Order: sequence, then structure tokens, then C-alpha cells
Amino acid sequence: MNTLTKAFGWFWNNVTKPQDDKRIASLSLPEGIKEVCNIPYTDSGSEYHMLDVYYPEDAEGPLPVIIEIHGGGWMYGTKDLNKLYAQYLAKRGFVVFNLSYRLVPEVLVPAQLQDIALAIAKGKEIMKDFPCDPDRIILTGDSAGGQLAAFTAAISEAEILRDYFDTADHGLKFNCLVLTSPVAYMNDSLPMGLYCRMMWGENGTKKSTRRYMNIDELLREVPSFPPTILTTSSGDTLALKQTRRLYRTLLESSVEAQLLDFPKFEGNHLPHVFAVLEPYSKAGALCIDKVCEFINHNLSKEM
Repeated sequence: MNTLTKAFGWFWNNVTKPQDDKRIASLSLPEGIKEVCNIPYTDSGSEYHMLDVYYPEDAEGPLPVIIEIHGGGWMYGTKDLNKLYAQYLAKRGFVVFNLSYRLVPEVLVPAQLQDIALAIAKGKEIMKDFPCDPDRIILTGDSAGGQLAAFTAAISEAEILRDYFDTADHGLKFNCLVLTSPVAYMNDSLPMGLYCRMMWGENGTKKSTRRYMNIDELLREVPSFPPTILTTSSGDTLALKQTRRLYRTLLESSVEAQLLDFPKFEGNHLPHVFAVLEPYSKAGALCIDKVCEFINHNLSKEM
């Protein structure tokens, strides 16, 4: 691990983590949600190879399933980072699979995609134990998790990509995709590109590592891509441009896409992944309501 990677790791663990720990400790989870936590999806024994399942206590009949991938710059966090957000989604009538994956520098981004494929395969296996409808599946992620979700959706559609990334064929079809401030162009210009190439490995110097580092390169390989809703905000300094760029790319690729680009809300700029951080807030709830409208619209088309 080089000096710059160590510096970013120090920042995540010594600046971001205390802020998140304080935020998480102050939160109250919504009532009426049943949770089954720390289900291993490999036999590694790693805390990062775990997933949680949340669903309404009064659930009747099979519910649509949301698979949730947390952010954290590929270097930081676990499923607990997004537990509140995932439970607020469950409150709206979904079974939510909330998963962890190994982090940089233990592994690099391609290995994280392998972890996620294994977690999804495990999710498919255990859906029979929960009130799940395996024919109604939504994949979501925020920030770095948005990149992992977008790449996972593409990889699941093309054998050439599964071979390249050496990922398992989990066998699920995604009805739609929810991307919150996704960072899906990892071989971009400075400064974002420098950071992302470190997450990918070899600083992008090997030709082979550059082949599929940007989402548009994957989209050229897939016969179809799920309908996608993207969210960002005027205060999203990390991913506003990336989110808008991905929206344009999807439209150019003839993918059904919708962009929720929030301006100032009640006089304030909304920060990066605001709905994930504060799903209970007025702005967060409004964003989630619009996302659920998109999901339900696309699920109704499949019936």
C-alpha cells in the first residue's frame, strides 16, 4: 500500500468514522421492522462476508426485494453504515438485503464485485426463508456502492464481463436499479480518477486494468440494462458531475433512466447521499418516495 493510499485510509478511519459513529449512535430505527443479522455468505469467517435481512413485521404475501450496497470510498464501512436507510426502505414494503464486502487495501474493486456476486447468490438461496418475491428484484447503492451496483448490474447481463471479473453467475434478474450519487467512471481525470485508480489497483498502469474501469465501457458489452433512477443534489460535491454524466450515458445507450437532481431544499444545499444519511428528514423522505414511485412503476410493468 503506497503512501497516498495510507493517507486516504487514515482520513476514512480518523475523520469519517468518528462522525459516522456519532451519527449512527444518535439514530432511532423505525418501528415494525423485523431483522435477521449477520448471515454469512461465504465460509471465510470474515465480518465483511455478512448480510442482514429486514422486512415489515406485518408482511403478507411475497414482497419485492431490494439489495443494498453501502458506500465509503471502497476503503471504509460495513452494512451497518446504511442500516437506517435500508430499514426505511423496508418500512415502505420491501424485503431488504443489506450486505458488507471486503475493503481496500485488503482487496481491490474487482474482488469487491466478486464478493457482491457471492452475496447476491446467497440472497437468492435464502429468499425462501423470508417473504420475498424472487421475480421482483431491485439493486441499489450509493457513492462507491453506486459504482459497485452499476457494475454488478452490467456484469450480470454479459458472460464476457463475468469472465473478465471472475464473478459468480448469481442467477437473479434486476427489474430496476437505484443509484445514489454513483461514482461510476473510475478512469476519469484528476482528482477523482487518481483516487479511483488506486482502488482498482496498479494505479491504472496495466492496459488490462483499464479495459472496464468506466461504466460506459461495460454498457457496450451488455444486451440490456435495467431501468435506472439516479439521485444527486446541488451540494453533492463528490458525485454531482459523475451522476449527471451517467444519466446522459444511459440515455445515449437507450436505457430507461430518470434523474432526481435536487436543487437547494428549503434554502439549503443537500449534501452527498443525503437520503441515505438522513432518510427520516423531509428531503430524504421526499427522495425515497420518488424512488419508490419509480420502483413500483417498473415492477407494475413486469406483471
